[in-house]
Amino acid sequence: MILSIKTRKSHPDITHTISYLRVRMCEASFQTATLSRRGMRAGVAQGGLISIVFFSLYVNDMPPTSHHVELAFYADDTAMIAVSRKPTLFVSYLKSYLNDLQRWLSEWKIAISVSKSTAIIFARAGRRFIQRRPVTLFGEPMEWVDRTRYVGVTLDTRLTWSPHIDQVKKRTAERMVMLGPLLNRKSDLSVRNGVLLYKQLIRPMMDYACSA
Repeated sequence: MILSIKTRKSHPDITHTISYLRVRMCEASFQTATLSRRGMRAGVAQGGLISIVFFSLYVNDMPPTSHHVELAFYADDTAMIAVSRKPTLFVSYLKSYLNDLQRWLSEWKIAISVSKSTAIIFARAGRRFIQRRPVTLFGEPMEWVDRTRYVGVTLDTRLTWSPHIDQVKKRTAERMVMLGPLLNRKSDLSVRNGVLLYKQLIRPMMDYACSA
């Protein structure tokens, strides 16, 4: 991280924070037990106000994409989108960028859980594809799937949204059952507090990822 900030000639205010990354100590506590302090060789404090800034700086120089490949970021979740009318071509675009990404990850010593990464094809209904070519990262194959989740949204190959809607309905029903004793007509909870519970615990589940 320090090398990344120095080589990029960042803003002076960012450069001054290098001291935050040096000679750091940490300790872990559970109930009454506390481990002895140890030095931190890598990483930043999870939840720290400046941690997200450091992360953004760290990944800001990811390999540039071509006009066939785009990147979508949300925190530490990254989606690579390759576009083409021919399946063989967009798989080639994807593999080419993954090769560049692999070199960059190795250079900056960033580890990725390939087993948690998946590949999916989005296409119109009725479109048929030949056997999908394998896509690998660090020699480990990515699984081709018919549906996947990205930042809490379930996406299927036809973008019908049916799997996502079914999942939202299921989770909402489970939450309603859990809060049933408080929200039914015989409950002693006031209407005002019942509406507050609904707006805080139920409605966000249905509104999430909906357009404004």
